[in-house]
Amino acid sequence: MSEETSPPPRLPDGYPAEFDEVAALDDGASVTVRAITPDDAPRLHRLYYRLSPQSLYRRFFTPVTRPDRDVIASLVHVDYADRLALVALSGDEVVGIARYERLPPGGNAEVAVIVEDAWQGRGVGTLLLERLAAAASARGIRSFVAAVQSGNRPMMGLLRAVGEPLETSLDGTEYRVRVALGPPTGGASAGE
Repeated sequence: MSEETSPPPRLPDGYPAEFDEVAALDDGASVTVRAITPDDAPRLHRLYYRLSPQSLYRRFFTPVTRPDRDVIASLVHVDYADRLALVALSGDEVVGIARYERLPPGGNAEVAVIVEDAWQGRGVGTLLLERLAAAASARGIRSFVAAVQSGNRPMMGLLRAVGEPLETSLDGTEYRVRVALGPPTGGASAGE
């Protein structure tokens, strides 16, 4: 049985099919990358239940049990321009998500990434964030900003991988990070 997954059959208006691809990871495994859809809510819910307390804390900055249905709904409803999220799937399960939300007046976007613990360190986060950065740049976003806990070295490494210069300022125990994105590349290309 193949681990490849097709996009859901009911695609929302404006769904950017140019992101649909099967991509190889650093260890030779592959994942399907595509834009998120509202039908991904159960998959995202299951992803958050598979995350360790440490991964949840790094993402939400507080000990949380799991995001509730309203939070999940807000994550899967995007407009594919000012709010975009890409998911990585293994089979039918989301193993990673990277998303941005454009900030006023429009040149910056807040970015967040989370990868299932068993998939961390395999290139999922880098893969998603690189494609998200290209999409953001093509949509007129010039930099990503993120709040990163001071001890979250993996996220700092991910941000360094997608753009320069990397600007940081410490606010208590978290860094505010700004990464300048490169010029638009004309969008993502589909891979095999």
